[in-house]
Amino acid sequence: MKYSGRLSLIAFFALVMTMQSCTIAKISGRGAVPIMLNQPSEQMQLVEHITVKKNSNFDWTSSFDVSEVIARKVAEKQPDAVINTTVTIRTSIDNFFINLFTLGLAQSRKIIIDADLMKEKEKK
Repeated sequence: MKYSGRLSLIAFFALVMTMQSCTIAKISGRGAVPIMLNQPSEQMQLVEHITVKKNSNFDWTSSFDVSEVIARKVAEKQPDAVINTTVTIRTSIDNFFINLFTLGLAQSRKIIIDADLMKEKEKK
């Protein structure tokens, strides 16, 4: 009998962790600077490679706008384009405990964006 309580608790945590790892999200980008997932056809030069991390809490839509997340970096460097963009949405242990404590109401996730800020090469 002693082990059945522990086994039930372990099974409960395993179920919650499994359910937390399933995420469907909508990714968009609506900014003044073009955001591309691949290399453009024009010749451009790299300004900077950026990695921006954001913790998203109480997000009911699972909809993320890339331009909002990277807006500060884009404003600082003022590139002509953002290319090779990778968006990763994950739940780590801290997000798991936030979601567990709030019974899933917080909808806590981490958004990680890797991208290259590019400028057009000057014509000679």
